Amino acid sequence: VHAAALILGSFLMEHKPSPATRVAVSRKAYAVLGGLTMLAILLRIPSLDSCLWLDEVLTMARYARWPLERIFTSFPDQNQHMLFSLLAHCSLRVFGEHAWALRLPSVLFGIGSLWGLFLMGRRLVGQTEALIACALMTVSYHHIWFSQNARGYMGLLFFTAVGTWLWLEAMERNAWRTWIAYAITIAFGMWIHMTMLFVVAAHASIFLVAWLRSGRQAARLIPALAAFALCATLTLQVYALALPEFSRTAVSEFSPASEWVHPMWVVREMLRSLQVGFAGSAVVFCGALLVAAGFLGILRRQPYAACAMVLPAILGAASMLLLGHNLWPRFFFFCMGFGLLIVIHGAIELPRILLGIAGLKAWAPRTGYALAGLLIVASLATVPRCYALPKQDFTGARDYVERQRGPADRVVVVGLAVYAYAEYYAPDWTVAATGIDLTAFEQSGQRLFVVYTLPIDLKAAHPDIWKIVASDFETIKVFPGTLGGGEVYVCRERAGLGRLVMEAR
Repeated sequence: VHAAALILGSFLMEHKPSPATRVAVSRKAYAVLGGLTMLAILLRIPSLDSCLWLDEVLTMARYARWPLERIFTSFPDQNQHMLFSLLAHCSLRVFGEHAWALRLPSVLFGIGSLWGLFLMGRRLVGQTEALIACALMTVSYHHIWFSQNARGYMGLLFFTAVGTWLWLEAMERNAWRTWIAYAITIAFGMWIHMTMLFVVAAHASIFLVAWLRSGRQAARLIPALAAFALCATLTLQVYALALPEFSRTAVSEFSPASEWVHPMWVVREMLRSLQVGFAGSAVVFCGALLVAAGFLGILRRQPYAACAMVLPAILGAASMLLLGHNLWPRFFFFCMGFGLLIVIHGAIELPRILLGIAGLKAWAPRTGYALAGLLIVASLATVPRCYALPKQDFTGARDYVERQRGPADRVVVVGLAVYAYAEYYAPDWTVAATGIDLTAFEQSGQRLFVVYTLPIDLKAAHPDIWKIVASDFETIKVFPGTLGGGEVYVCRERAGLGRLVMEAR
């Protein structure tokens, strides 16, 4: 049906170029973008082969290793980012089972997102500011972190930027070819992560408002309706073979009550992350001023585009709150391109406003560019932090325990650390699924080591285990990582406690 519709459409639908005059991209701009691309590649190579963190382990063990036909037809839980799993599988088949090979698709999407940001930014704030935003993205701590993250979030950022650019072009030119390209881009974005639904929902809502205000012309409505219908049917097609399992398992997933479901937690975590990525609270405060100035500037000149930059995040946050889902900051990473454009435009706009009031308007452009350059330098200074530690140091904790344990000692893994060790890094270690299991191991007479991570989840999902660990074990080593709250804890049973428990019973 899709093939027939597209073939028929190519004959029936005329492409009418927009009468608007477009400024061609200069060779200098392409040269700068090419230089930023090379720099981005160099900055994303160090530590690319470092220890996988929890979600990456799940990607490796549960999805990327599968045969292609199983990846196409399986959706056991929401950790399945199907398009990324397909690409990671191909990368592992070509290069072998290495952490860097698993992460390679994210690196490529990260490089591509620079070009997507340029296309979108050139459309919104002009070529110069778009290149400055690309420079900031190139040296961004968070962008490097996610470029080295074997998940679908970087691909989602790429398709969000390109899809939004095509949507803006289609809104202006009303060309069938642009609308079809938009629909295909959205379908790929949905294939890599379903959060793309909030992007297309925002686009559809804004288009409807714009169409109602513009006189309700049928010539503008029909191509858009066809494109949004194509978004839905193409998405249905790529997920069709996995829908039975998706309806049985993934839809029924729920998040246990914990700090992760509270809105204030995600606010605190985002502020902590910004302090890491931009070197301190003062920069975060100044950034808030730049965001306000930049957003108001874009809103004044292109109100529909400004709404498209914030509405997806609002829809996503509202949906997760209503569903009681964990509010992890990475769910909003797809809006990073929007944020960078807003901040850079604010850096240019704020001096114009302030110096205009002071009667020094002639100094505004140079001051704005200097401020934008300062942001880039501040971000560049934080890049080494990406390489200082792995995201989660599961291998460091494993090697430490193996050096400390005796021949008769037992290592027990609890909570989310079970997935990392039982499925990948240490399959011979013992797993305690409940507090009863852990108590039984205590009574065995063996000295126990307990390894866990992400205490927020352990407290919420396994309070019985947490109570025993807190009372009967002492933490002897903590292995930090760049994942917020993702430290790996190594605990040892307090001296003689196992024997006393056994004698008491």
